[in-house]
Amino acid sequence: MIWKQVRDFLFNKGSLCATQTLTCWIGAVVCGLAAMAMPVRATIVSIPMSVEFSEATPPVGVAPWLTVTFDDMNTPGTVEMTLATTNLTGTEFVRELDINLNTAYDPASALSFSAPAKIGTFANPTISQLLNGFKADGDGKYDVKFAFSTGGGASGRFGVGESVKYTITGIGPAAGLLVATDFAFLSEPDGGHGPFLVAAHVQGIGAGGDDSGWITHGIPEPATGCLLVLSCLGFLLQRKRL
Repeated sequence: MIWKQVRDFLFNKGSLCATQTLTCWIGAVVCGLAAMAMPVRATIVSIPMSVEFSEATPPVGVAPWLTVTFDDMNTPGTVEMTLATTNLTGTEFVRELDINLNTAYDPASALSFSAPAKIGTFANPTISQLLNGFKADGDGKYDVKFAFSTGGGASGRFGVGESVKYTITGIGPAAGLLVATDFAFLSEPDGGHGPFLVAAHVQGIGAGGDDSGWITHGIPEPATGCLLVLSCLGFLLQRKRL
């Protein structure tokens, strides 16, 4: 079954996804052999966003332009999520971030977000949680949406050199169980170029600040070798919703 999914994914998806999947699958096999001799303990999932996927305008600076990191500190139940504008430049700012959740949980009833810890002067984003509730342009549907301000000038927008951190607590069925890899799941397919783990909309691109684009990852960077097995399996399996 796994090999059939790999074959179908490689040959039915676009070249970007096929390349990512093949590279990730090779890494997963190598790491999986090592994992047989030791316990897998997920700690950090870091997702650098370095690809513009909506056929619009990529940010001007060197990729990755944004990085989102999930860290459970080896203690199931809470996960620290940090979003940093790694290499945005000039007038560029983030309008939206979309992430996914383990398909075993309903995001509306499984997650509680702390107040944000911020570096910067931007307005707090609005967080919305709904199973497959949020469409990214050029991709499918996501479970959690962070909507940042587009007004208030540079001081109100989430832009260059800024970051935001949340402590996400598992509640209901996720209480005491939530870990970093629960956020390493693909978007629900709905046309476009995905599926992807995350998507973000960047505006204010270009000399006049009039352009924008949707960006996503290359391949997630695990903090420990064996995390690659868990995060890469997310690339191979399509999300199946009840």
